[in-house]
Amino acid sequence: MTPSPFEVDGHRLDWELRPGARGDSPTVLLVHGLTLDRRILVEGLDASLARRGLARLYFDLPGHGRSTGERSRARADDLVDAIAALARSVLDRAGGPPLLVGHSYGGYLAQALVEPLGPRALLLVCPVVEPEHPRRTLPPKRVARRDEPLAFLDEHERETFEEVAVAQTAPVLAAYRRAVYPASVATDRAFVAAVRERYAVARPNAPSLRAFAGPAAIACGRDDHWVGFEDAIRIARLLPRSSMHVLADCGHLLMLEEPARFAALVEDWLDRALAEPPAAPSAR
Repeated sequence: MTPSPFEVDGHRLDWELRPGARGDSPTVLLVHGLTLDRRILVEGLDASLARRGLARLYFDLPGHGRSTGERSRARADDLVDAIAALARSVLDRAGGPPLLVGHSYGGYLAQALVEPLGPRALLLVCPVVEPEHPRRTLPPKRVARRDEPLAFLDEHERETFEEVAVAQTAPVLAAYRRAVYPASVATDRAFVAAVRERYAVARPNAPSLRAFAGPAAIACGRDDHWVGFEDAIRIARLLPRSSMHVLADCGHLLMLEEPARFAALVEDWLDRALAEPPAAPSAR
């Protein structure tokens, strides 16, 4: 049965909870970035998480995918509150705190979710660290490899793919076509514009990250010209039990560009996360 949309603050969040192999398994909460939807996280992570028998809570941010958003509640803090409310409503508290994953702007929101949700472990993939784009430390745009010719559906697909992809190959284009391009086309652009006007959370994330005691991992593309990798070093220094991975020859789509290497670092993170005794569920 398809669950009813979760309504909070005028948003209607479309979500799905994929069950784990064991009833007592922790749940993974996955947060995607702007102009995307949950498909990129399903594409990049679901096989690894399902193999470990973990339940997975996927959802579309307001104004993305099958969710609708209230533009007057499009601040970063509003999005954090909406995600936290969904997690508290859906997750089985008997399973303990969730494992938390965030990609791109979802990685920025995940940092802000550490305090209200008290996750068991944290994985940040190509996370936004510096909200102000001009202040980001970015590598030059680069194409690491390209197949010729590539068959595009239309000129818009070609432009958007070539703007973000570092590995411009047929397999990456196929994954982009499944997991990225349809979400980008369907995004509520007015809602995204409203978010970008209020892009940063009001309270800094640093104190809660510094206090976070669980296993953490950060994965960045060496050639990510959207959010970079150098700013994420600051996050690695804050998190006391973090590992940081900078993957060569890929960028903001590293889950699609280097799936085998990405899966290996996810396995390492899961080994550490699942070795932890579950903490008591957060009372907040």
